[in-house]
Amino acid sequence: MKKLLPYFFLLGTAMSCDEPAQETTNENVVSESAASPADKVLQKGSSTWFTYEGTVPCADCSGIKTTLQLENRPEKEAREYKLTEVYLGTPDGDRSFESAGLYEVTYGTDGNPGAMVITLLDDQGNPTKHFLQERDAKKFTLLDKNKNKIATDLDYSLTIK
Repeated sequence: MKKLLPYFFLLGTAMSCDEPAQETTNENVVSESAASPADKVLQKGSSTWFTYEGTVPCADCSGIKTTLQLENRPEKEAREYKLTEVYLGTPDGDRSFESAGLYEVTYGTDGNPGAMVITLLDDQGNPTKHFLQERDAKKFTLLDKNKNKIATDLDYSLTIK
């Protein structure tokens, strides 16, 4: 009888396991503590705008103060941008130019598969400017027209605000 006692214990344990009356999953459960503030902002039907600022070099002025605003709306395929460029210290004083339109996002470059490239488009859908955001970076770097980094020691970056 003592030898059978462990078997009875295992049998009793196995029989006490019961299937739940209704199967539950966590597929649609969103934990409030796990959701970041950005996740809460980007709910369906809402937009948020990210702003990047910096002063990039200029050949015939003291710099171009650049403000780039990018829309992020989850369900929207075509996303909008607003670009303000102020040419500082020109012979005619500071000159401001504004443009707006749509932008495209592509991932990966020849040297960096984790990079993200933002391409600003004009009214006809032609690319006007390219910006590189490397993985986990809080800044965009202006690229040349062929989507390559500009070979210089000067700072062509915009930082998130």
